[in-house]
Amino acid sequence: MRLLVSRDCANRRSEPVRHRPDFDDAALARAGRALVQDIGVQDIGPVEPLLPRPLSRAEPRRLSRGAGRLRVLARTVAAAGVIALLSVLASERRLADPPLAAEPAAFVPRYVAPAVAPPAWREAAADRYRLGEATVSARTQPGLREDTLTAGEFAVQEAPYLRLVAAESSGPDGEGSLFVTLARRAAEAGGLSVVRTGERGQVSSRFGALDTVDATLADGKGRRACTAFRITVALRLEGWLCAPLGQLPEPQAVACTVERLAALPGADLPAPVAAMLAGPRMAACPPEEPATTAAVPAPRRAIRKNAARVRHSRPASP
Repeated sequence: MRLLVSRDCANRRSEPVRHRPDFDDAALARAGRALVQDIGVQDIGPVEPLLPRPLSRAEPRRLSRGAGRLRVLARTVAAAGVIALLSVLASERRLADPPLAAEPAAFVPRYVAPAVAPPAWREAAADRYRLGEATVSARTQPGLREDTLTAGEFAVQEAPYLRLVAAESSGPDGEGSLFVTLARRAAEAGGLSVVRTGERGQVSSRFGALDTVDATLADGKGRRACTAFRITVALRLEGWLCAPLGQLPEPQAVACTVERLAALPGADLPAPVAAMLAGPRMAACPPEEPATTAAVPAPRRAIRKNAARVRHSRPASP
């Protein structure tokens, strides 16, 4: 019996499988059960059809435009925070652990004493220089003396205004540019300020070449057009000259004004300064006008002979 079934099964296996329209899952299940009963093998249960099933495709999450921007912004802020934190940590580490030098360096304390304030100015006798009718004041510090000569007033627009500072210094000249010097001297002269600067140049004088710059100085009430100057020789001269009625002074007028600086009779000056002031003046500058002039009597008017005269008659006696 078994041999006949095996041959029948072999014959069935050799026959080609034909697809029939009534061949479905139920028919396949019945054929399997019949085969098991014929062979005598234990039933393995219902056979599920093995059919290919399509796999579900994972779709990416779609975010709104606003949510995407917020996520990008959050990531950017987080990255910036991390970078800033790393920079702070690196700087603290650098300060805490300085690099080792090849040779042991000297001990440098972390506490640094405050800078010592410059010594205060002291008033001194103005007994060294003169410049026409200018008023003179002097002040001193250790190793430095400044004489300030002032002619006119800044507020009077109808008259020239001159301010000249003659500085005697035992050390090297530590001044900056001409603009820095002008701004500092203007602040000292009653709180003036430099509003505008113009052309720069040089003017020849008997002391040497003056560095000049056109500038507009102002205070709380008005402003004036002036020419600032500076020269550093045996004596450092710096200041400005303002012409009347808002006009810039002529370059030659600036040179001649500075040339009038002279020493007072009997002044005790350093030898280089005395030699500088004793040099000959330029021929282009007119001589300085005397401070006072002698009164010249007016000529008496001659009486013409043919002029009519008033005859005073003697009153008649009673």
